Amino acid sequence: MEMTTSSKVSTSHWLPTAALIAAFASMVWLRFDLVNSTVSSYTDCGNDCRNWIIPAYDVGILALIFILIGAAYIAPRWTKPLLTGLGILILVSYGIDLFVFLLLHHRLLLTDILRFAGDVQLNGTVALPQLRSFTGILLFFLLISSCAALILLITKAPRKPKKALIFLILSPVLLAARAIPDDFNHVSSNLYKDVITNNLPHGSDAPYSATTSVNHLFIPEPALTCITSKSTPQPVILLVMESLSLYQSQYLSGLDGFLPELDLIAKKYSHLEYFYANGFTTDGGLIALLTGHVPLPSINRYRSTSAYLGYEKPKQDLFNRLAKAQIPATYFRSADQGFLNTGDWLRQLNFNFVDGPENTFYNGMPRGSFNEPGDKALYQRYLQWFDKERTSDVFFSVIQTTTTHPPFIVPGTELRGEEAAFRYADQALGDFVRELEHRKFFDHGTLVITGDHRSMTARRRNEWERIGRDAYARVPAILVSAAHRNRGAIRGTWQQTDFIPSLLDTMGLESCTSDFAGRFLGPIQPAKYILHTQGAERDRILVRVQGNPKILEVQLDGDNTHWRIAPEEENNNEVVREINRERSQLPVSEPDFAAGVLQWYGLKK
Repeated sequence: MEMTTSSKVSTSHWLPTAALIAAFASMVWLRFDLVNSTVSSYTDCGNDCRNWIIPAYDVGILALIFILIGAAYIAPRWTKPLLTGLGILILVSYGIDLFVFLLLHHRLLLTDILRFAGDVQLNGTVALPQLRSFTGILLFFLLISSCAALILLITKAPRKPKKALIFLILSPVLLAARAIPDDFNHVSSNLYKDVITNNLPHGSDAPYSATTSVNHLFIPEPALTCITSKSTPQPVILLVMESLSLYQSQYLSGLDGFLPELDLIAKKYSHLEYFYANGFTTDGGLIALLTGHVPLPSINRYRSTSAYLGYEKPKQDLFNRLAKAQIPATYFRSADQGFLNTGDWLRQLNFNFVDGPENTFYNGMPRGSFNEPGDKALYQRYLQWFDKERTSDVFFSVIQTTTTHPPFIVPGTELRGEEAAFRYADQALGDFVRELEHRKFFDHGTLVITGDHRSMTARRRNEWERIGRDAYARVPAILVSAAHRNRGAIRGTWQQTDFIPSLLDTMGLESCTSDFAGRFLGPIQPAKYILHTQGAERDRILVRVQGNPKILEVQLDGDNTHWRIAPEEENNNEVVREINRERSQLPVSEPDFAAGVLQWYGLKK
């Protein structure tokens, strides 16, 4: 019996539809698995990284495809090539985005891929093996299958308004998945978003107009309240522990117990009750602590390797004033300081001495990530300097650790993973503090222990309930000195930019506070405003107001920068004005990140 025309149309309609859905769903699952396994292997978050926001975002791509197919059933015939081309462009963009992530474990903007397309070589040791791998072949097959099904559906579509209605009704249903709350709040959130969302204009890259930039130059700096120090100058060590987070401390959060030594130190001495990192990266933490600036993003900052551009002059002329008072400033880190040109930036700040992994003290030691020999070796090297090379009783030292940086490798051991790395680092910290106690350092000196940023790992179960929904912005801050023994928690809300006024007062120098910078050593004075540059939504600034429990947000958008979640009081533009004033002074960053990644993998000529 011959198949009827209606049956033929039905078969030619549903079979390609099923093939398209199956092929696209397989690509979505492939992306889901690749992103989750990549983040998990780097941050040791296991199943906590398996976030279903990926398919929730990506079904929106399928919804757009369905709209094009639905349009083909009702639009004039001459539009079909246009609809087909647009659909293929969407699918190919999805496939290229997925292959680039498979190849580089990074997400590049499509504009960057096009920009460097003519300057990229298919490196035989990197790209070709991926193309020939099972995953590469599977991706190519699924992309070709989805494109072929789409071509059949659009080019063979008769004028059937009822069939168009099926696709056009399904589209908003699929788009509704985008309404699923995205509370994952991971700094790698750009990996989870769909290719179109990821390539939309970003508020942090929206430039200020020339007129607005000039107007911002006339915005006055926040008023300063300055006091003369009554302190006898004493040495200060700032210990910046990589990825130190509240949830790792049983004492400070009631969650994980990775840090028993830190907990003992906090109980024995003192800690700041609520302490905020001003940024979400190591460079952001260093900028806030050592220059007093909130690490607000310049234009193109998140597409650039120029992490410190525009942050070369510390507030209150910190290092020049230390030098004038003949107080040496020294910096110790046992990891590669060429990364992001950190070493050059530190020397530009005017540190007297910058010590790195090239020091002969570390010769012959096993190395881990960033060529570092481990926190224990770093502390031993610092104590060597303290005992044999130190030239002054009053000094400022920065010690920056690395072992607890993802992927959490403890050099010279088989230890791997976040818990193992932090337990190792915690034991090394406890030994270091005991060595300083043995030298009676705390009789006349102060150690400040804090983190550069909250760890770049998935949110812990009950972290929001225990710490608050701004847990991603907070880190521990422990104060160790004779004056802080058995002092308990210092009440109030504090931030990394409060460190410079605190340091200056401890050094016996005049220090100044403002609405945006407080002081937690000496006569304590909390700032009115706390600012945190977010990692998950990088064009938003979290704002806390002293005494206000509400979490506020400013949306970066060039001339249209505005409150996204505003305080209730009137005349509340002080924060927005200060953000605009600071950002207008930052140079535009060179968008060289994509080129750097391609060059790193040998794919750029």
